Amino acid sequence: MKDLFEENEGPNLASTSVRLLASLIDYALYVGVFILIAENFGEKYTPDGGGVGYRVEGFPAFVCFILWFMLLPIPESIIGQSLGKLIFKIKVQRFDGSKANFGNTVSRHLFDVLDFLPFLGIVGLVVSSKSSLKQRVGDIVGKTIVVKKV
Repeated sequence: MKDLFEENEGPNLASTSVRLLASLIDYALYVGVFILIAENFGEKYTPDGGGVGYRVEGFPAFVCFILWFMLLPIPESIIGQSLGKLIFKIKVQRFDGSKANFGNTVSRHLFDVLDFLPFLGIVGLVVSSKSSLKQRVGDIVGKTIVVKKV
């Protein structure tokens, strides 16, 4: 993949810390709306260990699923940016510099669970720190990179 960028000095890759902050904004927004939906339309229950939980099923669960598409893959496939990426002036693109399509962006976000959830994002951080193009697992699968917007 390095061959793609040998003629010039390479893509202007976004830093891992900026990418992390952009992701935190995106998922904070998503989780906030999810909590509102769960509290208003979910079934409240008490987990075995105590506390409060919500079960979201049916149409409210479908709304949460559609919301995920509207906040992440769809905007990234149209303008190359989610809200967090827009704020930090970074964007998703293919290796060759062309715009990522819907398939690329869905693929990269399907692996968010692997990149972010186990061990609070350590998998994504380790993989991206070892990748010459700063790609996390989702980027590798989706064949994308994240660059500073010019």
